[in-house]
Amino acid sequence: MAAFIYTANSASAATTYGVAPYVDMSANSSGMLDSAITQTGLKSYTAAFVIGSGCTPIWGDSLDINSSTTNAKIAKAESEGAKTIISFGGAGGTELAQSCTDTASLTAAYQSVIDKYHVDHLDFDVEGAAIADPGSINRRYQAIKTLEANNAGLNVSVTIPVLQSGPDGNGTAFLQAARNNGARVDLVNIMTMDYGGAVADMGAAAISAARGTLTAAQGVWPSFGYASMGITPMIGQNDQAGEIFTTTDARNVVNFANSNGVGRLAFWSVGRDQPCPGGAGGGASPNCSSIAQNTLEFTSIFNGGTGGGGPTGGPTGGPSPTGPSPTGGSGGGCTAPAWSAATAYNGGAVVSFNGHQYTAKWWTQGEQPDLNLGDGKPWSDNGACGGGGPGGGGTPAPTGSPTGGPTPGPTGSAQYPAWQANHAYAAGDLVSYGGHDYRCVQPHTSMTGWEPPNVPALWQALN
Repeated sequence: MAAFIYTANSASAATTYGVAPYVDMSANSSGMLDSAITQTGLKSYTAAFVIGSGCTPIWGDSLDINSSTTNAKIAKAESEGAKTIISFGGAGGTELAQSCTDTASLTAAYQSVIDKYHVDHLDFDVEGAAIADPGSINRRYQAIKTLEANNAGLNVSVTIPVLQSGPDGNGTAFLQAARNNGARVDLVNIMTMDYGGAVADMGAAAISAARGTLTAAQGVWPSFGYASMGITPMIGQNDQAGEIFTTTDARNVVNFANSNGVGRLAFWSVGRDQPCPGGAGGGASPNCSSIAQNTLEFTSIFNGGTGGGGPTGGPTGGPSPTGPSPTGGSGGGCTAPAWSAATAYNGGAVVSFNGHQYTAKWWTQGEQPDLNLGDGKPWSDNGACGGGGPGGGGTPAPTGSPTGGPTPGPTGSAQYPAWQANHAYAAGDLVSYGGHDYRCVQPHTSMTGWEPPNVPALWQALN
């Protein structure tokens, strides 16, 4: 059984492919791609989507991969200095692994695309019915394993839909299937869009989804970190009426990505990175964002992504340092370890910073406690060291450091059983842990390190 290996760690992979927005090759968006490359300095893009007609790979609904129109777009982009990632799948059409049921023929079809375009980066966008289809999932990963053996330096990303809490059960099972089939996945790219209802802050939702994905992926590959993750929102008006991803959201996501060393930033799509002729408003359009913006404004913002140049993220399981913080120290009278930008903290960890104690709500790294309080932020302020919580009174929070293991403390309201490691939980099960109650949202067998506050993709806090 293959372990997780993150191979996109060369300088070219970290920078050239660190920002790679999607381009709909079946739409009339070649002019926008040219402008993005020549006017904003875009270094790479993701060409979407190759789907299947039986075992024949085609672009969109009908264009053969020998289509001169599509190939001319790719050739021009590469002549201008942009690298191409070929993406298979997408929301429309039928992905090759579903239309081609013979694994050898499927492998040959994927290989023909590699040979045609001389690419070393492939993306597999698996959503809709395809992400819950075990037959095609296993065929795809078996083909990927062979492609990796036959193509030295091949980089593979998988792109999956997520909730605001991270992948659902199908998404997590899809990642596990890669390991079960011995296929290497270099990057897990999450579609932070179309959650299914109104979302007030799409930037915060994307960040929450990234945190939940980190936890879920670490359940498959314990060494998984943010350097092995991609974040892909849909800019402007999403397909869901109440979801609008703004330029402010974009800046917030880029800042989070750079602070945590996220491996890739992308968005759907370059062809939509412009205002609509009729102005803002209306539903989602394939050719514009439906919001007020400047042409290629999102591309310019996302170009600020460093592509994994920061810390890789991921809980380290070790104790946090007790020395002074490099950004201000803990202040006098504090007994909790000083917060450090270089340390990863699990949910429930308590730190001190500038004379206050803070408790982590979920996994976090590099996010300064006093600047990251409130809804959608990872820290809560316990109050001044030696005193009560915010507003005075109360009991000081327990001290300690993230260890990767269970956190000692009260077991909750006592109306529900205490959470246990190595226990099979079903969706809807109720437990108590650390003074709070939780509802299981995905069936799983618990493990040490998967305590409820650490894995929002598996547990919903009730109080």
